[in-house]
Amino acid sequence: MYAVGLVLICFVVLAVWSTWFKQRPDAPALMPGSLPIIGHSHLIIGDRKHLWNFVRHVNESSLEHDGAIELWFGPNRYYVVTDPEDCLTLVNACYSKPYIYGFAKEFLNNGLITADVSVWKNHRKLLNPAFNQQVLNTFVNEMNVQSRNLVLNLQNEIGKKPFDVRHYLITFTLSTISRTSLGLTAQEQKQIDKDYAVAIEDLLALYCDRFQKVWLHIGFIFSWSALKRKQDKLTTTLKNIMNPIILKRKSEMKTKTEPIYYDDAPVLDQMLQMSHEQDVFSVDDIREHLDTLVAASYDTTSSALSFILLLIASYPEVQEKIYKEIQEVLQNMEDDFTKHDLQKLVYLEAVMKETMRLYVAVPIIARQIDVDVKLSNTGIIGVHALHRHPLWGPDANEFKPERWLDPSTLPTNPVLFAAFGIGKRNCIGKLFAMLMMKTALAHIIRKYQIIGDIHNVECEFDVVLKPVTNHHIELKLRS
Repeated sequence: MYAVGLVLICFVVLAVWSTWFKQRPDAPALMPGSLPIIGHSHLIIGDRKHLWNFVRHVNESSLEHDGAIELWFGPNRYYVVTDPEDCLTLVNACYSKPYIYGFAKEFLNNGLITADVSVWKNHRKLLNPAFNQQVLNTFVNEMNVQSRNLVLNLQNEIGKKPFDVRHYLITFTLSTISRTSLGLTAQEQKQIDKDYAVAIEDLLALYCDRFQKVWLHIGFIFSWSALKRKQDKLTTTLKNIMNPIILKRKSEMKTKTEPIYYDDAPVLDQMLQMSHEQDVFSVDDIREHLDTLVAASYDTTSSALSFILLLIASYPEVQEKIYKEIQEVLQNMEDDFTKHDLQKLVYLEAVMKETMRLYVAVPIIARQIDVDVKLSNTGIIGVHALHRHPLWGPDANEFKPERWLDPSTLPTNPVLFAAFGIGKRNCIGKLFAMLMMKTALAHIIRKYQIIGDIHNVECEFDVVLKPVTNHHIELKLRS
């Protein structure tokens, strides 16, 4: 009887495998290492270094197989795409995000990263003015203030052994966002720097844990897990920090009698004004957008700055060129940088872009295939591979900032640089992040000589790519 039952079970498994899990004839090559039923699920289990090695291998395999490769995680089929034209087709046709982005739905919900397409289209259009150049220019003074604070805090490391600069950069990023885009007070900023930062880092790590444990992708299993209870606690903590800030600002705005002009106001004020006048944003919507702004920027920006400082440290001739450029732009090296000064730092910007090309913070992005395109199910865009595509030339794997100084040498396809995403559903804060990073780097480099070596650095991947081993730097005061 038991033998008959076992035979029947095996028969059912093979039947399911041969139908549900059967590879389509027109599908791209299947990535090696898959197992029956679970596909490649076992390959993502491990520490975050292991996960990064897997993600990198997937990107490189796609390039080697004519720009596309197939992955399986249980019943879910993914096509990893690195052909530029296919990537462009995918992002222009498909705006929906796959279910994995839904892990953050309870926290971010209608925020721009996780919102359903209909909500995203409406809210993105309403929020675009809060991130235009006119608004950003009003933030330059505060960015100088926060950059000076960063330089002052880094002075604690002078004369000491090599250190991890990331926690300094996280504090800088959160402080800058709080005082500019959010328009928070110094006291509110301190709460974001401390309690909020710890909770959000834990929550992002939790999402990665769930991703690596494929059985927790199933909603009813996850709902009974300790990870779900921890997620609920962290989400409540974050809501309890941000909601009072919003309600306090809303109350303050009601008591103002003089006219207020919101064309160049922080995004929080603009959303509250639209909520009052157009009834388009609820308090929950506003909190979800602010949480998205902080969550999306603090980790990616601090990671990007870490890699930029490491590369600048590794190439003394590059560092010297940046320093000379700063000297040429500023007559008085103690002055703050104006918006015009920052525009003139073209070599520094080239170094930033080249670093983000080689060490992109988000090496994969995904779209749900919900319209009739060549692909089906879910398309993953291999950003890491796009940034090393042969169209960049034979030196695609080399650090060469000069390539950005001559537009004629750059690839013409816009998807080949996707540090801030590609297509209409890209990062709304791209200009903000570039301005903030450039201001900070200019202040650091004019004050300190940076010493380090990126060539033996090991990375990990959770929500973003981060350097975690052999990544420490030293600082020396410039005379």
